[in-house]
Amino acid sequence: MKKLLVVFFALSLVLAFTMPAMATDVEVSGSYYVRGWYDANSSLNEESTPNALYQQRFRISAIFKVARGLKLTTRMDAMEITWGEAPTGGNHANGYTNEATSWSVEMTKLDFATKFGLISAGIWDTNTWGLDFGNNSYTVGAINWMAPVGKFLLVAKIEKAIEKDAKIINGDKYDDNDQDNYIAAVVYRTPSLTAGLLYKYIRNAANRDLSPTLGFPSGMLVTIDVLSPYFKWKAGDLYAEGQLYWLKGDYTKEDGAFYPAGDTEVEGLDWYVMAKYKIAAFTVGGLVAYAQGDDPNTTKTNEGGLSAGWDWNPCLILWNDDFNYKAGGALGHVAGSTTNGEMSNAWIYQVFAEATPMDKLSVKTSYSYAKADESRRDSLTRITAQSLTSAPTTRSTTTSTTWWDSVTSGQATTTRVRVRPRRSTTRISS
Repeated sequence: MKKLLVVFFALSLVLAFTMPAMATDVEVSGSYYVRGWYDANSSLNEESTPNALYQQRFRISAIFKVARGLKLTTRMDAMEITWGEAPTGGNHANGYTNEATSWSVEMTKLDFATKFGLISAGIWDTNTWGLDFGNNSYTVGAINWMAPVGKFLLVAKIEKAIEKDAKIINGDKYDDNDQDNYIAAVVYRTPSLTAGLLYKYIRNAANRDLSPTLGFPSGMLVTIDVLSPYFKWKAGDLYAEGQLYWLKGDYTKEDGAFYPAGDTEVEGLDWYVMAKYKIAAFTVGGLVAYAQGDDPNTTKTNEGGLSAGWDWNPCLILWNDDFNYKAGGALGHVAGSTTNGEMSNAWIYQVFAEATPMDKLSVKTSYSYAKADESRRDSLTRITAQSLTSAPTTRSTTTSTTWWDSVTSGQATTTRVRVRPRRSTTRISS
């Protein structure tokens, strides 16, 4: 009898949790890939050993339409592994390893449509404004408001990147040690043109009470302003896009903190322009991108506060964070230099051609030339704004590209075969 009561109670709980969902419309989509890597001499070293591996990932997204104007969006990953490796629950410092063999919930977002606009709350992708250029996507808790006004889309958003006020977690040790981001944006859209402007204010107080032995910017309050315009334009078979990031901020020394440099400033300027023209099943085009470097002769200002972002991968190996994250970083020919991670302190020029013989298949080849903006750097470790504006994730938030220390320019020719669909990323502008 006791066992029957336990079974009855368990079934009652199952029904209690599932019955409300039975009245909900659910849209389910997903993707599954298996891919192989063969990496030979990416370090331009004749004595290097080729690497070969296989990887897979299963991703599923579900949208629960609870009521008219109210929906919950979720995204989950499973079996994101490299074949033959044991799961570790994370990734290596210089490359990818198995993240997990079970379900991992990556995103939950509630959307509520009102006559005053769309209100969203939850944990979803941030740092995904405009184009791929400059984006460093990761998930963060946020509240977002969007409203269309004629051809314009108005956006206001607040993000909680780091929380240290929660007493249950931290007791009474911390006072106002959070990182909060505030965003205002406007997007203009017509059939041929999309353009937007974003302003972001970042206040990072997470390290203000930390010991200076942990390194810069311990004992510092960081405030940063960011502006970013972008555009996408199409006229017949001609397409062009571009984006600019401008950043300015301060590292303010807190009372009692020990840091010899005292108050310092951070600046950054990145921009990117790309144009391409389609001729039947072929496309030709080119791009130019720039990420300002840090002047080693200035001690009170870090001018290299921005990178081109790990979401933007101009080549297959050079500055391709997907390659670095999934297959491990590729060292440069000179000791101490690297080609992995996101582009910073550099110029890159590229021409490319692409063929699309069928809807689901494209083959692309490109020729790239890159050179450093600043030819040398300080021997001291300098920190970028990105490492201060991103919450800790499985990917490193610090810029690791240091190839210009010993290399002033380089060339790369890449050929890629891409099978669509590509990965999708939630954007404010969409």
